[in-house]
Amino acid sequence: MSDFNTGPRRRWIDQLADAGKPATANGNVGERSVWWWILLMPGKVILWLEYMFPERLASVFGTARRRNVPLIQLLYSLYFYAALVGLIFLLLIEASGKR
Repeated sequence: MSDFNTGPRRRWIDQLADAGKPATANGNVGERSVWWWILLMPGKVILWLEYMFPERLASVFGTARRRNVPLIQLLYSLYFYAALVGLIFLLLIEASGKR
């Protein structure tokens, strides 16, 4: 059975709606290793929190653009791990100074 919403006889409103859809990635998400997801997860969470709970209403647009950029997720994750290592060293120095 032929449908008007398939092929070359699609209505113009359907073609316009398809043009407005975001492009989807063709790659398989499962191709990434577990270590890759562990490395990026802090950055993803931080960016999601910035997006969901902005300081000002005007910053929503900037956080929406940054939220799904893998390079920014990687940078935020590296900052998180650097702060975590610094905190661990600080706690070790404090613990060794109390002896």
